[in-house]
Amino acid sequence: MTQSIDTEIRDLILGLDKKIDALDKKVEVSAARTEERFNSIDQRFTSLETQVADIRVQLRSQDNRLWAFIVALFLAVFGFAAKLILFPGGQV
Repeated sequence: MTQSIDTEIRDLILGLDKKIDALDKKVEVSAARTEERFNSIDQRFTSLETQVADIRVQLRSQDNRLWAFIVALFLAVFGFAAKLILFPGGQV
């Protein structure tokens, strides 16, 4: 009777061991999936940061063009005003 109880306990322990191994594998798979998702999100953030940096460069070049246009317009108006002030008759 003791031997049958020992065998039964051993079988139960082996069954629990198999279930624990299966759960361990599921946890490892879940951890791997989670890590892949985090890596994917990290890549998306890196891509987004690169796009934002590119947009900043484009905005700087547009700002430079705008300032060049404003300065050119100011110089043209200033030159026209100087012509009117220095040569009021309109004939040079």
